Amino acid sequence: MSKSFVDYLKEIPDPRKPQGSTQDFWKLLLIITMGIMSGYHGYRGLGRFVERHRRSLIQQLKLKDGKAPSYSTMRRVMMNVDYEKLNNGFNSWVREQGIVAGCAIAGDGKSLRNTVSNYDNHQQSFITILS
Repeated sequence: MSKSFVDYLKEIPDPRKPQGSTQDFWKLLLIITMGIMSGYHGYRGLGRFVERHRRSLIQQLKLKDGKAPSYSTMRRVMMNVDYEKLNNGFNSWVREQGIVAGCAIAGDGKSLRNTVSNYDNHQQSFITILS
């Protein structure tokens, strides 16, 4: 039996300190993913996504204390998530969906300005949004 996307999100390590971490990390990643897939980009855009869908998110995801995350919470998550593990989990989930070889899936990626690391290396690392 194949794993769900949520199962893969649950495997991504939570970089936050235990104190003050109200919501499950996988739920925050899921909200961010849903927001991006719905066309909301950037921290404030994701904040607008949460505001627009606050009641549904609280109800469907059973968010703790009946609170949805703020854009600043999502900003901190996006700044500290292990993108390599997130990418690997997403790719593993997609492979399990039984996509046939030669079948095309449209996608678009953008590298976020001012997120470069490894300035002095020939292989620089950027934070990239994929849709």
